[in-house]
Amino acid sequence: MQNNIILSQSQAANVLEVSENALSALAFSGQIPHLQMKNPLGGAPQLCFNSSELINWFNADPNIKTNTLTQITCLKNKLQKRHPTTYTMLKNYDKQFTPTVRRPKGYSLSKVPNKKLGFVYHVRYIDKGKLVPTRWSTHTNNLEIAEKFAIEKRELLLTEYYQGREGKKQPNKLFSILKNYYVKGSQYHKYNQRRGRNLTDNTLRQYHNSIQAHFIPFLKYKRIAAIEDIDTPFMVKFQDYCMDKGLKPQSVNRYVLFVSQVFDYLVQKNYIKRNPCEGIIPLRVNEESYTVRNCYHIKEMKGIFNKRWDDELSYLLCLTIYSTGMRNSEIDRIRIKDIIRISNCWFINIPKSKSKFGVRLVPVHNFLYTKLMRYSAKMRKNKDDLLFCQENGKPLPRQNYSNANVKLGFFTRQEKKCLDWDGIKKKLKKENITFYSGRHFYKTLMNAGDLGDVEEYFMGHKVTNDISKRYNHRDKQGIGRIVQKAHAVYRILDNNLFIKKS
Repeated sequence: MQNNIILSQSQAANVLEVSENALSALAFSGQIPHLQMKNPLGGAPQLCFNSSELINWFNADPNIKTNTLTQITCLKNKLQKRHPTTYTMLKNYDKQFTPTVRRPKGYSLSKVPNKKLGFVYHVRYIDKGKLVPTRWSTHTNNLEIAEKFAIEKRELLLTEYYQGREGKKQPNKLFSILKNYYVKGSQYHKYNQRRGRNLTDNTLRQYHNSIQAHFIPFLKYKRIAAIEDIDTPFMVKFQDYCMDKGLKPQSVNRYVLFVSQVFDYLVQKNYIKRNPCEGIIPLRVNEESYTVRNCYHIKEMKGIFNKRWDDELSYLLCLTIYSTGMRNSEIDRIRIKDIIRISNCWFINIPKSKSKFGVRLVPVHNFLYTKLMRYSAKMRKNKDDLLFCQENGKPLPRQNYSNANVKLGFFTRQEKKCLDWDGIKKKLKKENITFYSGRHFYKTLMNAGDLGDVEEYFMGHKVTNDISKRYNHRDKQGIGRIVQKAHAVYRILDNNLFIKKS
């Protein structure tokens, strides 16, 4: 180190490896050589150190006094003992300079938008050092009145909150209930099963998806977290919310029904006193704006399934619905073991349906049977496997059915092959032809074949008492009539849908 280097306080502290406070104490107590330089910015002089003097100080092996704290303590005890009155006076004088510590009010007010008042204050309480996860409206936008409400109502509101929480601990987890109520195997599903309310897997999935897609987002939009905050006017607002999204009235009515069944459970468990969906007037369908589902003309479909398709799955889905009239959900549930043979006729056995009339046998034409068996072997299906499903075994997404409908449109609506995929979709949408139109086509075809009301039995609709007696049993006589009518179905399909090879 060169001689006569002037070090700042921080530089000297770095060299000596001590804090700047310790260095200041050594300097002011006269234990270490130092300089006081003028501060160029004004104010108190700066503390500096000459490097040569520091070296000489080290060479002299100075005796640093380290018992300063002990000496200060002794001085304090000596003065307090000899002059207690003076110390008391000093403490009282010091109180006027001590900042006032404000105790927390125990609550907080926040502004919440309100159509009538512009906004209203809502109060949240802090109890036992924790924020209570519920807020209450003060019903006013006047700060003074809101604060008075918060103070006077504190004990009452908190008491009611804790009593309600103790008796309704589980139901207050509103989103947990809604997210699990229609989940297969959940405690709610088992509860309903014990009471004879058995919903199919497809129905559970449909109900569950509807609540996740519409009701839960609405609750979050309205910042609702507790079941007690939902009443009938709120459910009416949910109807309006769905309509604003462009949903059809019949769809909105179904969504309210799905939610209502959850509230029925809460009423049964005595978590709430009344179902808020009671008294809601279902939305009426405007018949003038309602578009009847359309279907292809019989002549348009002749030979469609004798052509070569580039999408085997779409081909089989369309072939199944147009030659059997089955519902989409029923096609979803076809298993290999459900395809059975009775008296040289093939049938698809539907053991479960949304109504008792849907439990039935559906005739399967040999043309369809051959295609399904070939597909089953190709996909290495076992008898208990779903015929149509994803690789993980789950049912097909709805998009597969929509794609199949567009694929069919390429054969029926491809005018000089000038329409692309989007063009076909727009044309089908305009004509209101969907995948489900295949079921309408089947009904039209059976009516044109003079089968009377028997096609209603094969399609799972409600049937007359006479048909029910004659066909809705599977004894020898009933099976005979089923086989007889199945052959009639085959003839109609041969004459109008398929091209028989000569």
